[in-house]
Amino acid sequence: MAGSGAHSIAIDECMSLAYVGEIAQEHHVGFLGNLHVTAALFEETEEAAADAQRCLREGQRFPGYVFGLGGPLTQPIPPSRLDAAIATLFTQARGS
Repeated sequence: MAGSGAHSIAIDECMSLAYVGEIAQEHHVGFLGNLHVTAALFEETEEAAADAQRCLREGQRFPGYVFGLGGPLTQPIPPSRLDAAIATLFTQARGS
């Protein structure tokens, strides 16, 4: 995908940000991802705020990284879990 001529690519929650970051950097494209939607929002087996911090920590190492969901929201979720991820994003953005 990175060599397709696109300016950026979106990745799902199964892809490693570090792996995709290296490829995106090599091809000079941006990339978006990859909050673990399934575990953090649907199954509630991961803390949404902690996973958002993971994304930001791993993604910020690469130019062109954009925080985003690692998949579609295909079922109802507890709004408080998404709020926690968004609050983490804003807190980190203000601190950097």
